[in-house]
Amino acid sequence: SHKIEQQPQIARDGPGETRHVERQRLRRLTPNGIERAHEFLAALRDDPSRVIEPPSDLLHDERYAAPFVGEVEVERRSFQTRRDAAEYFEPLLKPITHLVADHAGVWSWLGMFYFPDTVRKDNGAVQLSPLDETFVIDRHISRSYQLRFRHYLWGSWRLNEQHGESAAFLLNRELTQWGDIEQRSFGSIRIFNSVGVVPLILRLYTHGTQQKRGFNRSRGGLRHLVRVLDQLERTYDVYGMEPDALLKILPEEFRQWDGGPGSGH
Repeated sequence: SHKIEQQPQIARDGPGETRHVERQRLRRLTPNGIERAHEFLAALRDDPSRVIEPPSDLLHDERYAAPFVGEVEVERRSFQTRRDAAEYFEPLLKPITHLVADHAGVWSWLGMFYFPDTVRKDNGAVQLSPLDETFVIDRHISRSYQLRFRHYLWGSWRLNEQHGESAAFLLNRELTQWGDIEQRSFGSIRIFNSVGVVPLILRLYTHGTQQKRGFNRSRGGLRHLVRVLDQLERTYDVYGMEPDALLKILPEEFRQWDGGPGSGH
């Protein structure tokens, strides 16, 4: 027999008010669990109107969800922005950061645990990303593991850990938002893990909560930046440099973007 653990608890919102809260000890998906999660996502793509709750045994049965070390408990909740997710997980996981930082099984389980509250919906129908990695990562498949930064929860937590407030633009965006700036910032491990490239991208091509007009295709724009960094890498440690140092070695057309909302035009 396989142990199934579920811990619904009650939380109080105020005097005389109660709500049911699902609180669960942190677990990790096993290889069988990851396979079952992929099957769940595939079935949901085939029929977006079906129930969006992952099977209970995927979250609680030890065949699919093995216990994880420590005493960490997570609570079901929704996250509107990446910052919401990062600020929830940061103190919770701090004591075991070294264990969970790159643990695909843990984050895959979290992806399933929070799935109903994080998956994008349109008029009640699920809008799934074509990539399972937004929820589930398979460490044993190289491409899947390379795409782990696209995981909604892992990517948000790591973004905050890696870049903090220098990535405020991305942290304040919707959890599932995926535009050109996300594509460049999260799509390359070298860029994501860099000291200064992500902060430089946000400094040059965003202003407050807005992307600057024409930031992607214009001269000195984002696509141009990525190509130039590839060239400069032959001479400089571009992924280990701070934003100011990077800006000094970039051609003049990039410096015109360094400023207010009208920069670059």
